[in-house]
Amino acid sequence: MPLMTEESSDREFIGLLTQHQMAVLAYIRSLMPGYPGAQDVLQQTNLKLWERKSGFEVGTNFKAWAFAVARYEVLNQRKKISKDGWMVLGEHVAELIAEDLGEETGSHDEMMQALECCLEKLPAHDRELVQMRYASDQGLDEYARMLKRSAGTLKTRLFRIRAALRRCIEDGIGGEGVSA
Repeated sequence: MPLMTEESSDREFIGLLTQHQMAVLAYIRSLMPGYPGAQDVLQQTNLKLWERKSGFEVGTNFKAWAFAVARYEVLNQRKKISKDGWMVLGEHVAELIAEDLGEETGSHDEMMQALECCLEKLPAHDRELVQMRYASDQGLDEYARMLKRSAGTLKTRLFRIRAALRRCIEDGIGGEGVSA
């Protein structure tokens, strides 16, 4: 398979990078749950991917390659933050997650498509809550104050939404509908 060269369009590489951003971010967050700097680790990963783009073989699994680079960036960041007192997953736990996610790359794509379909079926206010919780750096307490609701109420709602999404995905990848 040919390597990415200067003659190769940067657009193709940028397209692959853009296409896999959410998956790489989710992977980083799975290795660093609750860490507010996940976006920073993603940016570092993007920089490394860009620096190493000439080593990417066109036609191979870009996401697996990006995950491998992200894993090293996570390990580097883990070393830095553990010195600052952040509690991080044990090395062996992170390895198990990385292996598990790596093995399920094909089904992961299928599941992500099903998740998108199921998310579209949620009422707008539930979609907004999911978006706020998993795609923003805003804390749940802050969001609860904004909505003039308790954080406990939102946690309960998120629990029900996640259960409904899980059922929707399990019911034939896309399911019949979502009711939380």
